[in-house]
Amino acid sequence: MLGRKRGLIKGVTGKKTGDLLDIGTGSGHFAGTMKLAGWNVTGIEPDRKAASYAVSRFGLRIIGPKQISGLQDNCFDCITAWHTLEHSHDLFSYMSDIKRLLKPGGCFVAALPSAASSDARYYGEFWAAWDVPRHLWHFTPDTFKLLAEKAGFEIFKMLRLPFDVFYISFLSEKYRGTNLHFIAGMMNGLRFYLAALFRRKGASSLIYILKSKAE
Repeated sequence: MLGRKRGLIKGVTGKKTGDLLDIGTGSGHFAGTMKLAGWNVTGIEPDRKAASYAVSRFGLRIIGPKQISGLQDNCFDCITAWHTLEHSHDLFSYMSDIKRLLKPGGCFVAALPSAASSDARYYGEFWAAWDVPRHLWHFTPDTFKLLAEKAGFEIFKMLRLPFDVFYISFLSEKYRGTNLHFIAGMMNGLRFYLAALFRRKGASSLIYILKSKAE
Protein backbone atom coordinates (compact mmCIF):
# COMPACT_ATOMS: atom_id res chain seq x y z
CA MET A 1 0.00 0.00 0.00
CA LEU A 2 2.83 2.43 0.82
CA GLY A 3 4.46 1.69 -2.52
CA ARG A 4 1.14 2.30 -4.28
CA LYS A 5 0.77 5.66 -2.56
CA ARG A 6 4.33 6.62 -3.49
CA GLY A 7 3.61 5.67 -7.11
CA LEU A 8 0.42 7.73 -7.04
CA ILE A 9 2.29 10.82 -5.84
CA LYS A 10 4.91 10.37 -8.55
CA GLY A 11 2.19 9.97 -11.16
CA VAL A 12 0.06 12.98 -10.21
CA THR A 13 2.98 15.35 -9.66
CA GLY A 14 5.20 14.10 -12.49
CA LYS A 15 8.11 14.27 -10.04
CA LYS A 16 10.43 11.64 -8.59
CA THR A 17 11.32 13.99 -5.72
CA GLY A 18 10.11 17.31 -4.39
CA ASP A 19 8.63 19.01 -1.35
CA LEU A 20 5.74 17.23 0.37
CA LEU A 21 3.50 18.11 3.30
CA ASP A 22 1.70 15.15 4.90
CA ILE A 23 -1.26 16.20 7.07
CA GLY A 24 -2.08 13.63 9.71
CA THR A 25 1.26 11.84 9.60
CA GLY A 26 0.48 9.46 12.45
CA SER A 27 3.43 7.20 13.19
CA GLY A 28 5.12 8.31 9.97
CA HIS A 29 5.16 5.25 7.71
CA PHE A 30 3.92 6.99 4.57
CA ALA A 31 5.95 10.14 5.18
CA GLY A 32 8.99 7.97 5.96
CA THR A 33 8.51 6.08 2.70
CA MET A 34 8.45 9.36 0.78
CA LYS A 35 11.56 10.59 2.60
CA LEU A 36 13.43 7.40 1.69
CA ALA A 37 12.38 7.97 -1.93
CA GLY A 38 14.16 11.34 -1.85
CA TRP A 39 11.35 13.73 -1.01
CA ASN A 40 11.77 16.62 1.40
CA VAL A 41 8.92 15.84 3.81
CA THR A 42 7.19 17.86 6.52
CA GLY A 43 4.53 16.17 8.62
CA ILE A 44 1.64 17.55 10.66
CA GLU A 45 0.52 15.40 13.59
CA PRO A 46 -1.39 16.45 16.75
CA ASP A 47 -0.75 13.25 18.72
CA ARG A 48 2.53 13.76 20.58
CA LYS A 49 3.25 10.06 21.03
CA ALA A 50 2.75 9.31 17.34
CA ALA A 51 4.77 12.38 16.33
CA SER A 52 7.61 11.38 18.64
CA TYR A 53 7.71 7.91 17.08
CA ALA A 54 7.73 9.38 13.56
CA VAL A 55 10.68 11.61 14.46
CA SER A 56 12.70 8.86 16.15
CA ARG A 57 11.90 6.09 13.65
CA PHE A 58 12.07 8.02 10.37
CA GLY A 59 13.88 11.26 11.23
CA LEU A 60 10.92 13.33 10.04
CA ARG A 61 10.23 16.99 10.61
CA ILE A 62 6.88 17.08 12.44
CA ILE A 63 4.91 20.18 13.39
CA GLY A 64 1.57 20.71 15.17
CA PRO A 65 -1.67 21.57 13.32
CA LYS A 66 -1.68 25.22 14.42
CA GLN A 67 1.79 25.73 12.92
CA ILE A 68 0.45 25.29 9.39
CA SER A 69 -0.34 29.02 9.30
CA GLY A 70 3.37 29.80 9.83
CA LEU A 71 4.57 27.87 6.77
CA GLN A 72 5.66 29.90 3.76
CA ASP A 73 3.43 30.32 0.73
CA ASN A 74 3.99 28.20 -2.39
CA CYS A 75 6.46 25.80 -0.78
CA PHE A 76 5.07 22.30 -1.52
CA ASP A 77 4.76 20.32 -4.72
CA CYS A 78 2.23 18.01 -3.09
CA ILE A 79 0.12 18.00 0.07
CA THR A 80 -1.44 14.76 1.27
CA ALA A 81 -4.22 14.06 3.77
CA TRP A 82 -4.94 10.34 4.14
CA HIS A 83 -8.21 10.12 6.12
CA THR A 84 -7.50 13.40 7.91
CA LEU A 85 -9.88 16.13 6.72
CA GLU A 86 -12.88 14.45 8.32
CA HIS A 87 -11.28 15.12 11.72
CA SER A 88 -10.66 18.84 11.15
CA HIS A 89 -12.21 21.35 13.58
CA ASP A 90 -11.57 24.28 11.22
CA LEU A 91 -11.92 22.70 7.80
CA PHE A 92 -12.43 25.83 5.69
CA SER A 93 -9.36 27.57 7.13
CA TYR A 94 -7.36 24.39 6.60
CA MET A 95 -8.41 24.20 2.95
CA SER A 96 -7.40 27.83 2.50
CA ASP A 97 -3.97 27.13 3.99
CA ILE A 98 -3.52 24.08 1.78
CA LYS A 99 -4.17 26.13 -1.35
CA ARG A 100 -1.81 28.86 -0.13
CA LEU A 101 1.01 26.38 0.53
CA LEU A 102 0.97 24.65 -2.85
CA LYS A 103 3.48 25.66 -5.49
CA PRO A 104 2.07 26.59 -8.92
CA GLY A 105 1.18 23.29 -10.56
CA GLY A 106 1.15 21.47 -7.21
CA CYS A 107 -1.58 19.08 -6.17
CA PHE A 108 -3.52 18.16 -3.07
CA VAL A 109 -4.28 14.47 -2.48
CA ALA A 110 -7.11 13.72 -0.02
CA ALA A 111 -8.46 10.28 0.92
CA LEU A 112 -11.91 10.20 2.53
CA PRO A 113 -14.64 7.69 3.33
CA SER A 114 -17.68 8.20 1.11
CA ALA A 115 -21.14 8.52 2.64
CA ALA A 116 -22.54 7.68 -0.82
CA SER A 117 -20.80 4.30 -0.89
CA SER A 118 -22.56 0.97 -1.26
CA ASP A 119 -21.46 -0.10 2.22
CA ALA A 120 -22.69 3.18 3.79
CA ARG A 121 -26.14 2.64 2.27
CA TYR A 122 -26.19 -1.02 3.31
CA TYR A 123 -25.09 -0.56 6.92
CA GLY A 124 -26.94 2.69 7.61
CA GLU A 125 -26.49 3.80 11.23
CA PHE A 126 -24.02 0.96 11.85
CA TRP A 127 -21.60 2.05 9.12
CA ALA A 128 -18.21 2.17 10.87
CA ALA A 129 -16.93 5.16 8.90
CA TRP A 130 -19.45 7.50 10.53
CA ASP A 131 -17.05 7.15 13.50
CA VAL A 132 -18.82 9.80 15.58
CA PRO A 133 -17.57 11.86 17.40
CA ARG A 134 -14.06 11.51 15.92
CA HIS A 135 -15.29 12.20 12.40
CA LEU A 136 -16.66 15.73 12.33
CA TRP A 137 -17.40 15.80 8.59
CA HIS A 138 -18.91 13.26 6.19
CA PHE A 139 -18.62 13.64 2.43
CA THR A 140 -20.02 12.28 -0.78
CA PRO A 141 -18.23 12.96 -4.09
CA ASP A 142 -20.74 15.73 -4.77
CA THR A 143 -20.39 17.49 -1.41
CA PHE A 144 -16.60 17.23 -1.48
CA LYS A 145 -16.65 18.78 -4.96
CA LEU A 146 -18.56 21.75 -3.51
CA LEU A 147 -16.00 22.13 -0.70
CA ALA A 148 -13.11 21.93 -3.16
CA GLU A 149 -14.62 24.57 -5.43
CA LYS A 150 -15.34 26.88 -2.51
CA ALA A 151 -11.66 26.64 -1.53
CA GLY A 152 -10.51 27.45 -5.09
CA PHE A 153 -9.75 23.92 -6.25
CA GLU A 154 -11.06 21.63 -8.93
CA ILE A 155 -11.05 17.85 -8.75
CA PHE A 156 -8.52 16.72 -11.33
CA LYS A 157 -9.04 13.01 -10.73
CA MET A 158 -10.95 10.67 -8.42
CA LEU A 159 -9.69 7.18 -7.60
CA ARG A 160 -10.85 4.26 -5.47
CA LEU A 161 -9.01 3.39 -2.25
CA PRO A 162 -9.92 -0.25 -2.75
CA PHE A 163 -9.20 -2.19 0.43
CA ASP A 164 -10.73 0.11 3.07
CA VAL A 165 -14.09 -1.53 2.46
CA PHE A 166 -13.03 -4.82 4.03
CA TYR A 167 -12.03 -3.25 7.35
CA ILE A 168 -15.07 -0.95 7.40
CA SER A 169 -17.43 -3.86 6.63
CA PHE A 170 -15.86 -5.98 9.36
CA LEU A 171 -16.31 -3.20 11.93
CA SER A 172 -19.83 -2.44 10.74
CA GLU A 173 -20.86 -6.08 11.18
CA LYS A 174 -19.32 -6.02 14.65
CA TYR A 175 -21.22 -2.85 15.58
CA ARG A 176 -24.54 -4.33 14.59
CA GLY A 177 -23.85 -7.48 16.61
CA THR A 178 -23.56 -9.99 13.79
CA ASN A 179 -22.43 -13.49 14.73
CA LEU A 180 -19.17 -14.39 12.96
CA HIS A 181 -18.80 -10.68 12.13
CA PHE A 182 -15.34 -11.15 10.63
CA ILE A 183 -16.57 -13.65 8.04
CA ALA A 184 -19.71 -11.61 7.30
CA GLY A 185 -17.61 -8.45 6.97
CA MET A 186 -15.14 -10.06 4.57
CA MET A 187 -17.93 -11.50 2.40
CA ASN A 188 -19.82 -8.20 2.23
CA GLY A 189 -16.56 -6.32 1.76
CA LEU A 190 -15.81 -8.45 -1.29
CA ARG A 191 -19.29 -7.76 -2.66
CA PHE A 192 -18.89 -3.99 -2.23
CA TYR A 193 -15.34 -4.11 -3.61
CA LEU A 194 -16.51 -5.83 -6.80
CA ALA A 195 -19.45 -3.45 -7.19
CA ALA A 196 -17.10 -0.45 -6.98
CA LEU A 197 -15.13 -1.79 -9.95
CA PHE A 198 -18.12 -0.82 -12.10
CA ARG A 199 -19.34 2.18 -10.09
CA ARG A 200 -16.43 4.20 -8.75
CA LYS A 201 -18.64 6.58 -6.78
CA GLY A 202 -19.90 3.57 -4.83
CA ALA A 203 -16.45 2.86 -3.39
CA SER A 204 -16.12 2.90 0.39
CA SER A 205 -13.23 5.38 0.31
CA LEU A 206 -12.09 7.69 -2.46
CA ILE A 207 -8.86 9.50 -3.28
CA TYR A 208 -9.39 13.00 -4.67
CA ILE A 209 -6.62 14.72 -6.65
CA LEU A 210 -7.11 18.49 -6.46
CA LYS A 211 -5.45 21.34 -8.31
CA SER A 212 -6.02 25.08 -8.15
CA LYS A 213 -8.73 26.35 -10.46
CA ALA A 214 -6.47 28.96 -11.98
CA GLU A 215 -4.05 26.39 -13.36
